[in-house]
Amino acid sequence: MFNSSNETYYQYIIVRSLSIYALILVIVGTLGNVLTIVILCRRNLRRYVTMRYLIAVSICDIVSLYGWNLNNFYKYTISLNYTNIEDFSVAHCRIISYFTFVGLQLSSWCLTAVSIDRCLSLYFLTWKQSYGKLSHTKYYIAILTITCLLFNSHILFLNGYRSGPPHYIVKCYAARKNLLYIYPQWERAHLIAYNLCPFSIMCLCNTYIIYITIRSARIRLSARRRNRRHRQLSIMLILVTFVFVILTLPSCIYYVFFRHRMSRTPELRMLRYMVQICLGSIQFTAHAINFFLYCFSTKSFRNELHDFLEEIFLCLIKPKRSTMNSISITTYKKYSIRKRHMKQESTLENQETGQQYALKDMQTIFINNE
Repeated sequence: MFNSSNETYYQYIIVRSLSIYALILVIVGTLGNVLTIVILCRRNLRRYVTMRYLIAVSICDIVSLYGWNLNNFYKYTISLNYTNIEDFSVAHCRIISYFTFVGLQLSSWCLTAVSIDRCLSLYFLTWKQSYGKLSHTKYYIAILTITCLLFNSHILFLNGYRSGPPHYIVKCYAARKNLLYIYPQWERAHLIAYNLCPFSIMCLCNTYIIYITIRSARIRLSARRRNRRHRQLSIMLILVTFVFVILTLPSCIYYVFFRHRMSRTPELRMLRYMVQICLGSIQFTAHAINFFLYCFSTKSFRNELHDFLEEIFLCLIKPKRSTMNSISITTYKKYSIRKRHMKQESTLENQETGQQYALKDMQTIFINNE
């Protein structure tokens, strides 16, 4: 009996620690995604199609972080009876579950759209000039948004109910006549929309991107700077999608195939809580760390972040006018040089990639031989 109580106590400590980690995810994820949006909206980056999609991903990540993470923190740290925020009312239940499902799925599909766009731009030489223009990006994002909103719209009307007298308890993630409405029935559809379909598409696209990137690296390129930027963007995309799949898949598999099989006895209740919050924390980590992945894998993002922080620092210190003028001139010169280099490179999204690099290199070789 002592060993059993001792084990339950350690499980309680783990659950409490993970609930605090869920709150940390909300704070760090919000700050990181907001900063990511600010950096990607700067002039040198927002003209890339890829960056437009990543802005949408960051917005969706912010929305998705606030639902179940705040509920985990409240349930295991604040609440005395392990009650959920969704159980306050039917409205809380439906709104929180709806926006969480939509945010997760839309984030996944916007990330998938990046892979599809990069893959098609490598495979079709005229993709960027016809369907992959920067001006078309907002329409593709709008289509994905409307699709996810409609796909989960039934949650706003059917999910959750209020039991009859004498207690009037709110039961979320269930319907009055179907206790398995969300878990596991709708969760299976969510697994397909959130993970399996995007996972399959991203794997195919990234495999082709890796193949083209390796092949183009073996060819002598005349535009080395452009090829280097192309590889950095491809590496960033592969890293972000790989981390997303690895961190989100375990939670989806558990909720679909194992959650309803775990014992609900009071003795094992704390163990079940520990497993669920642990997998949830792993899942939402993927939506909170993209800022750090961008910093690690993309030099252009780090440069823009450095310039942004430098501008903030200059605005805060407010030196004397003469000193400010000299610093402003220096900063302006650095910005002009970088802008001139990027203008010479034109827009990466509209330049030759993949087969186009190879064709241009072959032409250069033939001219040099002549």
